[in-house]
Amino acid sequence: MLCKRLTIIALLTLIISTPTKAQSNKNPKATFFVATNGNNSWSGKLPAPNRQKTDGPFATIARARNAVRLLKAKRSITRPVTIMIRGGTYFLGDTLIFTPQDSGTKTCPITYTAYPGEKPIVSGGRKIAGPWKNYKDKILVCTVRQVKDDKWTFRQLFVDGKRQRRSRIPNTSFYKMEKPIDRIAFKYKEGNFKKWQNLNVAEVIVCHSWNESRLLVSELDRQQRIVRFVDAKARHAINWSGATLNQYYIENVLEGLDEPCEWFLDRHKGKLYYWPTKKMEDLEVIAPFLNQLMRFQGNAKKNEHVQYINITGLTFSDADWILPEKGYPDCGDVGDIVEPSAITLDGVRYCTFRDNLVKNVGTYAIEVNGYGNRIVGNEIFDVGSGGIITRNFSTEHNIISYNHIHHCGIVYHSAVGINIDDGGGTISHNLIHDMPHSGIYTRHWSTKTQPLGRRNQEQGLVIEYNEIYNCSQILDDNAGIFVRDSDITIRNNLIHDVYCQGRCPGWGIYLGCETRNTSVANNVVYRTTESVHVWYKNRNITLENNIFIDGKRTQINYQNPRNMRHENIKFLRNIIYFSDPAASLFRISGTRSLPVESDYNIFFCPGECICRDAVIQGMPGIDTWEKWQEADFDIHSVVDDPLFLDAANDVYFLDTNSPAFEVGFKPIDLSTVGLRGNEQKY
Repeated sequence: MLCKRLTIIALLTLIISTPTKAQSNKNPKATFFVATNGNNSWSGKLPAPNRQKTDGPFATIARARNAVRLLKAKRSITRPVTIMIRGGTYFLGDTLIFTPQDSGTKTCPITYTAYPGEKPIVSGGRKIAGPWKNYKDKILVCTVRQVKDDKWTFRQLFVDGKRQRRSRIPNTSFYKMEKPIDRIAFKYKEGNFKKWQNLNVAEVIVCHSWNESRLLVSELDRQQRIVRFVDAKARHAINWSGATLNQYYIENVLEGLDEPCEWFLDRHKGKLYYWPTKKMEDLEVIAPFLNQLMRFQGNAKKNEHVQYINITGLTFSDADWILPEKGYPDCGDVGDIVEPSAITLDGVRYCTFRDNLVKNVGTYAIEVNGYGNRIVGNEIFDVGSGGIITRNFSTEHNIISYNHIHHCGIVYHSAVGINIDDGGGTISHNLIHDMPHSGIYTRHWSTKTQPLGRRNQEQGLVIEYNEIYNCSQILDDNAGIFVRDSDITIRNNLIHDVYCQGRCPGWGIYLGCETRNTSVANNVVYRTTESVHVWYKNRNITLENNIFIDGKRTQINYQNPRNMRHENIKFLRNIIYFSDPAASLFRISGTRSLPVESDYNIFFCPGECICRDAVIQGMPGIDTWEKWQEADFDIHSVVDDPLFLDAANDVYFLDTNSPAFEVGFKPIDLSTVGLRGNEQKY
C-alpha cells in the first residue's frame, strides 16, 4: 500500500512540476545563471535570442557566489537574488563554502536553485576512465595514477550513479567470533580469516550492541586462530560484555572480490579492481575526491551568522569518509557522528534547504547548527552515516520536515535518520525507513561538536507525524524514536517493524537515560520486539492515548539499574493488543520502576492470555493480572477486544462500538502522517 501511495504521489508531482513546451522555451528570470557549458569570464546572464553567443552563464556555482559578493559590495541589494543552475554534473574542485558575506536579508534572500525542469548534480567525485585490463575471470583492473602517487585515495565507488560494494567477506551475512581474548583480540572460527595478500589494509567491522568499530589487523595467529588489532581505543572494541559474542565482517580484501559490482583498491600500487556487469565503455565510474561538498561557515559565538540563503532543487553526490590511522574506535555511544558531514550548515539562521537530493556520501548527509532554519522536502539515501544532524541553541526552532530518509548507515551502522545532537526543534512529517539503527534519536549529554554547551533545553523538542519503519537492520538497542533528554513532545507518530538482531530489544519508542518532562501521546506502534522501554531514572513522563500492538517479547518495559528509580510515570488511556501468548504484558525491574499511575487502559490478547500466570515479569508477588489490580493498578482498565477495523491489514481505526471509548480513549488521526501532509505550511 505504501509503495502504491508513493507512486501516485510521484506521478502527481511529475504532472505538476514538469514544464510545458511553451514554459521550457521561455527563459525564466534570474540574477545569474550557471551551466556546465558556461564560462566564468562571462556575465552570468543567458545570451539574448537571435544573437551570436559571445556571453552567457557562469561555469561554476562558486563563480556565481562571487558575483553575488561583488553585487553586494557595489550596492545594497533591494530585491531577492536568484541563481539558476542548469542541468548536468558540476564536479567540484574544492568544498563549496558560503560565509556571512554571502548572506541575504529577510526581504531579499539569496536563492540557489535548479533551472525549471532540469536536474543539476553537484558532485565531489572524479571520473575514472581506465584503461581497464583483464585481471582474473570477469574482474578488470586499472591504474589510478593519482592514487599510485599518493595524492588521492577513496573508500567508495559509484557506477552509473549507484554505489558499488567494497569487497567483503562474507558477502551479505556476518561471522561470529568464537571467543573474546582481550579488548583488541578474539579467537575466530576455522576458515574465517586467511593469509590474504592485502591483510595489512583489511578492515574488520565489529558490531557491538549499539555501535560498531572498524579495526585494522596487527597480527594473525593461524594456528591458535587468534586475530589481534591495532588499538583504536574503542570503548568496547571486541565485546560488549564478557558473555557477548559479537558479529563481524571483513572489508577491503582482494580475495573478497567474488561477485558482480564489487571492487577493491590497492592504494599502495594505485590499482583499482572491479567486476562490471556491462562493458566498461558503457559505464560512468566515479570515485569521491572530496569529503565535504558544501559548507556554510558562520560563527555563532561571535554572532556572525550565515543567513537568508536558500538551496533548492539540487542533487548532491559523491563525497567520501576518512578512516583514522589506527582505525575507527566507535562513536562512544549511539549516532556515529563523524566529521565532516557532506553538507554542513554551521552558524546559520533563517536558511532553507528544500527539495534537494543527497546520496552517495560517506558521512551524515546534512548537519545544521543554528536556529530558525528549514530542512524541508529533501530525499536522503545511500549514505555512509545518517540523514540529518541538528543542533539548536536558541528558542527559535529548526524545522526538519517532509524529508524522505532511507537506506542509510552503510559505513557507520550506528547512524540514525535524524539526530538531534542538542537542543530543541520541530521534527515532523518525515518518512524514515530501512535504517541499521534508530529512526529519530536525541542525545542527553554534550559532545565535542557542541561548543556552546547544552543551553535552552526549555525551548522543547516536538517529534510529531513521522512514519518510521524497518529500523534495527544491523545493530541492537535501538528504536523507531529513541530519546534521552528533557522537555519532549512525542505525538501522532506511526512506527512499525522494529526488531532486534540479538541481545537487546528493538523498541517502538525508547525513553532512555533520564528522559524527563516528556509527553507520549496519540502514537501507533506495531510489530516491534518491545513496544515501549522506560529506562534509567525517568521523571515526569506521561504515556497517554497511544496504540501499542504486538510487542514480540514485551509490551511495556519499565526498567532501572539497581540504584535508580523512576519518578512520576503515568500510563493512561492506552490500547495494548498482542497476539503472541508467550509475550508478557509488563516487564518491571522491581518497585523502584513502577509507574505512579496506570489506569483507564484497554488490554487484549486473543485466548485470554492476559489472565494467565506470569503475564507480568520482574515483580515478585505481582505476576498476574489479578495481583496487578490488587496492587491498585489499572482498576478502571478493561480487558476486551478494542475492535480494530482491519488489524490484519494494519488498519487500526476503531469501530464505533469499541470499548476504548468507554474509558476515554480518543481516535488517533494519522491521515497526514509521514509525507502525506501539506509541505507548503513549512
